[in-house]
Formats: sequence, structure tokens, C-alpha cells
Amino acid sequence: MKLGARMFKTGLGVALSILLANWLPFVEPAIPAFTAILGLQQTVRGSIDTFFNRVFAAILGGVVAVFMVHFFGNNALIIGVTITMFIGILNAMKMSNVISLATITLVVIMLNDPSMIMQSAVARVIESLLGVTVSLIVNVFVLPPKYDAILYEDINKTTNEVLVRLRAILRKNGEYSTLTSDIMWAEKRIVHAQGLYTLLKDENVWSKRKIPMLKRKLVVFRAFIMSLEQSLALLAVLHTHTNIMFQLPDELRMQIRERIETLCSAHEQIFLKFDGRISPLEVNFFQPTQYYRQELMDSIFEYAAIKQTATQEEFERSNALMLITGQLVSYEESLIKLNTLVRSYRIHHDEDDYQADSLEGIEG
Repeated sequence: MKLGARMFKTGLGVALSILLANWLPFVEPAIPAFTAILGLQQTVRGSIDTFFNRVFAAILGGVVAVFMVHFFGNNALIIGVTITMFIGILNAMKMSNVISLATITLVVIMLNDPSMIMQSAVARVIESLLGVTVSLIVNVFVLPPKYDAILYEDINKTTNEVLVRLRAILRKNGEYSTLTSDIMWAEKRIVHAQGLYTLLKDENVWSKRKIPMLKRKLVVFRAFIMSLEQSLALLAVLHTHTNIMFQLPDELRMQIRERIETLCSAHEQIFLKFDGRISPLEVNFFQPTQYYRQELMDSIFEYAAIKQTATQEEFERSNALMLITGQLVSYEESLIKLNTLVRSYRIHHDEDDYQADSLEGIEG
């Protein structure tokens, strides 16, 4: 089991909350500890954005608890009704993300002796604020999440796996059922990468000077994900039409295979460019291979042309070939865009270090 940064920060936040609670008078450690656990967000910006909502919700919970106990008592039915009303109020105020913390504070206050309700409310609110503050400080200053590095590693590894399977299917290697499960695995990894991309968008930037770099980085990573999606889509199309692919004339099949191999190599080299291992001005594979691409397209259209006397089998083969060709072109276009963006990013931000060797052991 690996100790992730968030696991460590949660434990640290709980420990600090308990220590501070023990040093303060009239403060119990339970609520600060619970609040520290609930208050730790996945991103620094998330912690900052929810901090004020949590503070307001804790204070509001204390006020509501005092009001309800003072006028209606604190039996089980009253507490249940109060919780229901309070959740409705928070939902109406679009503060559903702080309901857990606020309701815990409210229940703990209402369960105290009614004669000491005011003192209890003040103490419990302070406890909640203590936990929220500690979780914010820990998330901001202790091992702040680096979702760019985690996202890049995730995209890199998933892309490598997809490219390996693309090359394998071109040589008719691998089992059909195994490749089906591999495609499903890659689809899940893309969803995970998209989640990391969303977290990266929410990453807090303290220096205004770094905001343009983050925006460019987001554009590049979005293009990386798009190219990964296109490579997987090409793999899926080839997987679906494997039999038809290997019924094509040998020369045409070899042309398609060589073109896909060229694109796979280009995809890998773009990663090396982003790693900083090759010059940003390298990987100009599109122009030198333009002649072979045009030759391939001519061969495809010539073979896919449907005659009036074509059989159903020939018609299906032609359609399958056009589907493969369309996805091949989409993959190529995504790589051209990615190559342009990576070149521009590296020219402007050559200080970034995304080498895969330096990413081992990074945990979210």
C-alpha cells in the first residue's frame, strides 16, 4: 500500500486539530478532527472556495440550534425536524457541499444540556472553525497537489498501452476478447484522465505571472487527451473490422499499416518533445510523408469505389474501409494539432520538467 499525499495530509490535519483543541479551553477534540477530515478538498482552490461556506454554515448551524432548543427543546423529534429544515435551507442557498459539516455541528449542539446551550453553541462553532482552518492550511502549504504531473503520467501510460495494441492488431496479434477488455480499460483510464484534467483546471495559481502558463498547459493536456481518444477510436474501429482489414489486398494493407505505424511513432515523439528530450522544432513527420499519404488515399478510394454490380460483401468491405480511413484521418489531425501546441508550449515554457523518469511514485 502506497501512502498518498492526500492520505498523509488527512492524518496530519486530524493530528493538528486534536493538538490545538487540547490546548484551547472549552474545546473538545472530536469535532475539529471530524471537520478536518471533511474539510480537506482535492484541490487547493476547492479548499479556499469552500472555506467561507463552511464557516458560514457552522455559524448558521449554531444559531439555528440555539433558537430551536430555546423555543422547542431538544427531544429526538425536534432534532430530526430541525435537521430536515436546516438541510433544506442550505440546499436553497446552494451550499449542499457543506451540509455534512453543518449538520454534525448542529446535532452536537442540540444534544447538550439546554441550560448551557449558548456556551455549547459557541464552543462547538469554534471547534468547527478550528478544523476547517487547519484543513485549509494543510491543503495549501503541505504537499499541494500537482495534478499536471499526475495527469501527464496517466495520459502517457495509457497512450503507450493503446499504441502497443494498435501495433499488435496491425499484425493480427492478440485475442479478440482480450483486446475488447483492453479497450474498455483504456476508456476507463480516459475518464480518469478527464477527471484529473478538471481538477487541474481548479488548481489555484498564486502568481499572476503563472496564469498564462497554466492556461497553455490546459490547452496542451486537452489536446493530449483528444489524441489519446482518437488513437483508441482507431484501435476500436480496427478491432471491429479486423477480418475485413485482413481481406484487403496485401499492398493496400501494408500501406495502411505503414501509415498507422508512422502516426504511432509521431505520437510517441511528441511525448518526447513535451518531456524536453528532443527539440521543440523536431517531429516534422507530416510534410516528409505527404507523398505516401496521398498515395495511400488514392489506393483507398480506388479500392473502395462501389460499382453498380457490387455484391453485399463488397459493399460492406467498402464501408468498413471508409470507416477506418475516416478515423485514421481524425487521428492524424489530432496529432498535427497536438504537435503544434506542444511545440509552442515548449518554446515559451522550456523550464517545465515532465520527464517520465521523474514522475515515479507520485500519488494523488
